[in-house]
Amino acid sequence: EKKNPQKMVLTDRQRKDLHAGIYEYLLAQPGEDFARAAKAMAEADPTSCSKAKGGSVPLLEKKWTAVSRLQKKILDLERSAAQNAKIHAHRTTNGGDSRDASTGPRRMLPRPPAAHTLEGHSSVVNAVEVHPIFTVAVSGSEDGTIKLWDHESGE
Repeated sequence: EKKNPQKMVLTDRQRKDLHAGIYEYLLAQPGEDFARAAKAMAEADPTSCSKAKGGSVPLLEKKWTAVSRLQKKILDLERSAAQNAKIHAHRTTNGGDSRDASTGPRRMLPRPPAAHTLEGHSSVVNAVEVHPIFTVAVSGSEDGTIKLWDHESGE
């Protein structure tokens, strides 16, 4: 009685590349057992094994090193995400989660009363920029001055 084979999770191309890589690996190994295994692989999947080119870097080795490079990239991205979470934690009311069960999403828009009044220009202010991460704002006025402010301390 035949058991139902498990559904293949690899695409046809991935399967062919895997078979070609295994075939190349078996051919490169010394010994009669590896030669027999390579012959059996070639008989089982002649299309994939004929694809094996035996180039300067074997296909299986190339794929394996790609996996380790991707793992390193994932670790770097996870570190970066954790660092960014620390940098941006001040933007939320509860240390990283922008929703609080009692108050709902935190409002990022200013609301009365004003925490600080930034004074120092002698003419109309016609430009203001707020840094997306740090508590710094810059204002420019028609009097030709540019002021740098810490909008949390008011200085």
